[in-house]
Amino acid sequence: MAENSVVPYTDDEQGPAAVHRPNNQAQSQATAKPQDTPSVEAYDIENQSFSISESSAIPSSEETGIKGAISKRFKTVKRALHGKDDAHDYRHRLEQRTRPLDSYQPGYATLAAIEDSDPSFLIYRKFGWLRNRLLLDLQDELVTLERELELIDASTTRRGDPDNVLASRRNDERKKTKRRGLLKEIRQKLLEYDEVLLRLKQIHAIKRPTVRNQNSLYNLIWNNRCLVNEETDWIYRGEDLAALASYSEHGWFNGFVEDTMNMISRSATTFFFRDAELKKKTGSIQVNLLSPRRLEIFVRTVFTILTAVLFLVPVLAMLELQPSHADQARHAEYMQLAIVFVFTILFSASCSTFTKAKRQEVFTATGAYCAVLVVFLGNTQNAITNDAISVS
Repeated sequence: MAENSVVPYTDDEQGPAAVHRPNNQAQSQATAKPQDTPSVEAYDIENQSFSISESSAIPSSEETGIKGAISKRFKTVKRALHGKDDAHDYRHRLEQRTRPLDSYQPGYATLAAIEDSDPSFLIYRKFGWLRNRLLLDLQDELVTLERELELIDASTTRRGDPDNVLASRRNDERKKTKRRGLLKEIRQKLLEYDEVLLRLKQIHAIKRPTVRNQNSLYNLIWNNRCLVNEETDWIYRGEDLAALASYSEHGWFNGFVEDTMNMISRSATTFFFRDAELKKKTGSIQVNLLSPRRLEIFVRTVFTILTAVLFLVPVLAMLELQPSHADQARHAEYMQLAIVFVFTILFSASCSTFTKAKRQEVFTATGAYCAVLVVFLGNTQNAITNDAISVS
């Protein structure tokens, strides 16, 4: 029998206590265990053998029960509260290294760092006139090549086309006519034309920046003396500027909220909407960077309150206008209909102004909102009618 081999059980051996150890180990190392001490059989991968572990390796009923699970959970929460990671938790929070803006060299390096600090500063020129000028030039070159190709074909037709080169590309290639070289030139020119044409389409699809963002970038360039005056003319070309940032759903409203809060208290705005990373990043540079996540949370809170107001205020108003007598019913109906009309307009205007919803989406949402108010109004009128009947 080979060394370090595992001997299987036989019929006359009794359980794990009769397991043979490897032949190279002394039999005297095996120690007897009390009969009442439970044991467990484990496989030693390194020695390719089974080993017997003591009862301490077996979890007790308390640890495997509900009490043990609750105790383990409390220990995990306690370690989390004290900032201690679990031994089995592989996650680790990396230290964020933020480079301040004032650590860059003055000039274009600082301007590039400023533009990279906030997406609203990603503003560049489209050079639309140059692109159209180049496209027109390529277009005319292709027109000239097209006419030249037509003249060559017409000349071949007048000669009778004895080699049948107009109907056979292979014959034309074999003859190495002028037409082949012209077609290769047209192919290259078309590829260049298509590239400029498609690029122009993509560039024109980019929206121009808002006046607020354009002014903000200009103020940053001027206040921090990033560029000389001769090289800042491009910032004035608003119609030829491209904003690379993809504005959020409430982008303009975020700017409105930021400007309004800065007018009220700039220090409070900085305290609530600027995190530690942004404070470290700004350094001594005069730039007002706010956390987009915190600002978005505040804006969503405002919209949640506005939505609740648009739904609850008309309901409460119509409840207050319920007539107490039958002679007041007609006047109350007109007032309630006016409330439905006004709040429906406000809801539709809010959807169109504060969201990027399409026209059909605004129409559908407005119809559903109006239907809810009309159903509520109908139910209140039915209740009033039933009360009047019961009184009579």
